[in-house]
Amino acid sequence: MTRDSFWKNNPLLMMARAHELGRLVEHLDAEQRDGVWREGTSIAVPVLLSLAVEIGLKAWHRSEGKETPFKTHDLLELFDGLGENTRRRLEDKMPEVPGPIPDWPIYPGIRNALRQNKDIFTQWRYAHEHDALFVETGVLKAALKAIVDEYIVEMPPERRLQG
Repeated sequence: MTRDSFWKNNPLLMMARAHELGRLVEHLDAEQRDGVWREGTSIAVPVLLSLAVEIGLKAWHRSEGKETPFKTHDLLELFDGLGENTRRRLEDKMPEVPGPIPDWPIYPGIRNALRQNKDIFTQWRYAHEHDALFVETGVLKAALKAIVDEYIVEMPPERRLQG
């Protein structure tokens, strides 16, 4: 087995990589000054965060024994491709908080967070081709936390993502 195929076929290693990217995002966020990132970090955070979520979702696919859809970066497609039990576990970990107005939740559940940010990786990777881009990293961090924490349940609290 090649090193590349070992990485692709080891969901725990994939989830550890997703977690490491999440920790890097936390580190970059901590470097903000007055709510402003250092030059270049404003592009790095959404790209790294969405990549971490993507790798985490693909690790769930592998742990279910499914062929990992390596050719897609669409977070919603990856989530919807998971088994029903896995989706339910993740939805329980990051539930939607309904608001007083129908269809306007106070806090999106994991599926809506992934839907809102489904193509962040491809958009922000080519940020120079867009006039303006916006990403709400808070809900994406919470989604990553749910994805990693539900998979690695025995992780010590001090090592868990903040999301």
